[in-house]
Amino acid sequence: MKNDLKNYTRDEIKDIAKELGFEKYRGDQIFEWIYKGAKSIDDMKNLSNEQKDILKGAHYDIGAIKAAKRVESKLDGTIKYLFELVDGKKIESVFLPDKERNTLCISSQVGCMCKCGFCATGSLGFTRNLTTGEILSQFMYISLDDGLKIDNIVFMGMGEPLLNWDNVKKVILILNDEKGFHFSRARITVSTIGVLPVMKEIAEWNYKIKLAVSIVTANPFLRTKIIPMNATYPLADIVKMCMYYNNKTGNPVMIECPLFHGVNDSMEDAEMLYKLLRNVDYKLNIIPYNSVSGKEFVKPDREDSLKFQKFFMDKGIKAFTRKEKGADIAGACGQLAGESK
Repeated sequence: MKNDLKNYTRDEIKDIAKELGFEKYRGDQIFEWIYKGAKSIDDMKNLSNEQKDILKGAHYDIGAIKAAKRVESKLDGTIKYLFELVDGKKIESVFLPDKERNTLCISSQVGCMCKCGFCATGSLGFTRNLTTGEILSQFMYISLDDGLKIDNIVFMGMGEPLLNWDNVKKVILILNDEKGFHFSRARITVSTIGVLPVMKEIAEWNYKIKLAVSIVTANPFLRTKIIPMNATYPLADIVKMCMYYNNKTGNPVMIECPLFHGVNDSMEDAEMLYKLLRNVDYKLNIIPYNSVSGKEFVKPDREDSLKFQKFFMDKGIKAFTRKEKGADIAGACGQLAGESK
């Protein structure tokens, strides 16, 4: 079994180089070659043939994922990628172009264990976490092989990123590394349904990333029905952790609120949510539901979504309604199921 060098931070690669008897600076060179787009150890031109053979003999290589399918929306230019992993499992990533910036939505797991009632990925069940290299490969394929400029990264694809935090954290560190892509952490958003221990770590270590928390509703009983993991990480504790994050980092939280017709889109629902978050520094991202086959939820009326947004704006809260993108290719929020159409 080969060890993908993309699974390691620069410091870890320097340790590997040292253990293999290489000069001190070789670790930096190996790391730089990986993120210049080297496809194999043989592409590392400033390593000797002997050093390349030693690396390969120690069962290291540069892993890759296979782009099984690429589908582009005829409505808005959104591109959905279906990737096949070495073990045959499939994941999806979505490139979201915009006049102001291009955003890449990355997956962190094969399937998801959270089983949120509105999400296609949750219906798949959980297979496994993605490795650091598999997560990075999504970014690298789309930016290097497909040549698309990426301005922002959101961990909002398949899976709950905070349940694969060790690998997601490594990805962030590698992307940000000055000898890698030097990608600003301020342009990386990690979304969660509220995994409290990791939220606490993010607050205390202040990784300089943006944190988005999917609340859905202020009604704890309804939230448990829609997001079963609310029983493990209760809504009241999530709100307290958002306040803790505010105090530790000085940054607002992005509160995500998927809206469903007749479920959580009334003015009463808006009032309850406003009261729940009264002590939190936050911005509100309203996400009108994107239809998923076999799910009971229905997209809210546009008028109701706008009323919901206006309610918060009138209270002085920065509230946005997310534009629907990629719905015609099942690439919108909540629609990823590891199977491109």
